[in-house]
Amino acid sequence: MTIHLIRAWIWAGIDKNWRQDVSPARLTNLLALLVLIVLLMHLPLHLMYWSQGGDLQAILLLIHCLICPLVPLASHLGNPALARRILILCFTSFITLSSLYLGHYSATHLFLIQGCVISPFLYKADENRLIWLSVSIFVLLFVVLAYQEINHLGITYQGEYQQAVRQVTHISFALASLLCAYFIRRDHISSWSKLYKEQSRSHKLLLNILPESIAERLKSSPKTLADYHSSATILFADISHFTDITNSRSPEQLVAFLSELYGEFDTLLKTHGLEKIKTNGDEYMAVCGVPDYRPDHALRTCRCALDILDCFDRVSDLYNIPNGLRIGINTGEVVAGVIGTNKFSYDLWGDSVNLASRMESQGVSNRIQVSEYTYRLVRHHFDFSHRGRILIKGMGEYHTYWLNQKTEPDTRKIRAGQRQLAI
Repeated sequence: MTIHLIRAWIWAGIDKNWRQDVSPARLTNLLALLVLIVLLMHLPLHLMYWSQGGDLQAILLLIHCLICPLVPLASHLGNPALARRILILCFTSFITLSSLYLGHYSATHLFLIQGCVISPFLYKADENRLIWLSVSIFVLLFVVLAYQEINHLGITYQGEYQQAVRQVTHISFALASLLCAYFIRRDHISSWSKLYKEQSRSHKLLLNILPESIAERLKSSPKTLADYHSSATILFADISHFTDITNSRSPEQLVAFLSELYGEFDTLLKTHGLEKIKTNGDEYMAVCGVPDYRPDHALRTCRCALDILDCFDRVSDLYNIPNGLRIGINTGEVVAGVIGTNKFSYDLWGDSVNLASRMESQGVSNRIQVSEYTYRLVRHHFDFSHRGRILIKGMGEYHTYWLNQKTEPDTRKIRAGQRQLAI
C-alpha cells in the first residue's frame, strides 16, 4: 500500500509513455516527498523541547507538512509550473522562518545550499531565466541568514534546544544530500535510458527510409547527398490490372495483400543484397550496386526477380487474386541521393532508371523483361528469349529479352540425385 502511494505521488500528473522530458516534473514531486520526510523526522525533536520554544516550531513544521501534498496535487491537475512554485515556496519559507526563529546557531539555513544546487534540475532546458531567478533567491537568503545572527522570540542563543536542533540539522543535511544525490542520479539514468531508447528507435526508423551508409552520412553531415554510380542494376515490378483488384476487394483486404506481398519482397531483397528504393501503390522499385557497389549486381537482380515472380504467384494464390506481375530490369549508370528536407527519401535518377521503368511498363504479365545492357552481363547464367527490337516510349528502339530461368546448376537437385543413387 505504501509503495503504491509513493509511486502515485512521484508520478502524479505524468504519463509514463510521454515522449517529452518528464524529469523536471517527476523530480519536483520526488523532492516534495523528501521535504515531507525530513520535516517529519524533525517533528519528535521539537515535541521534546515543547516548553523551550519547540511548540511554535512544531506548529510551523506541521503547517509546511500540510503544504507538501499540494505539489503532487498541482501536478495531477496538469499544472507542473504551479507544483514547482509551491515546492520552492514551501522549502524557502520553512527554512527562512525556522532560521529567524531559532537563530543562526541552529544551522537551519544550511538547507538553502541544497536548494541552490537542486533547483536548476526542476526546470527544463529552455527555462534559463527561471533557473537563475531561483538560484539567486536561494543564494540571497543564505547570505542574509548566514551573516546576520538573528535571535527572536526570547530563545537563548546557543541554548540546549538550539544545540539539539543544530546536531539534528547536520545529520539530516548529510542524509538529505545523499538522498537527493541518489534520486537525482537515478532520475537522470532513467532519462538517459529513455533517450537512448528513443535514439535507437529513431535510428531504426531512419534505416527503414534510407540505406545504412546513407543514414550515417546524413547524420554526420545533413546536407544534400547525390552520388554518381557508373554501373548498377534497377528493378521495377508492377501488378497488372491493379484497378481490378481495388474494385473487387475491400480496403482492408487490399492492404493485407500488399503488406504480406511487399514484406515477402523485402525479405528477398535482403537475401539477394538489393536495396529497396520505394513502393508506389502497386509499383515496387529496387536496385543493386547502390549505394554500396557489388560487381555481380546484375546477376543478383535477375536471381531476385525470378524469386519475386515465384513469391507473387504464391501470395496471390493465397488471396485468390488472378492478376499477374510485370518485372523490368536494366543496368547502367545512375545518380543516387537524398532529396528534400521534410519527409525526405532516397531515390535514383538517370536514363537507366527510365529504361528500367519502361522495361516493366511495356512488358507482359508474369514475365521479366530485361534490357540488352543487363542481358550482356548475365546471358551465360540464365535462359533468355529474344523479344526483338521494340520502340521504347520517349527513348527510341531497343533490343529486349525475356528472362526465363536459371541455367546455373542447382546444387540441391544434384545432392538429391546423389542420395537416390546411394540408396
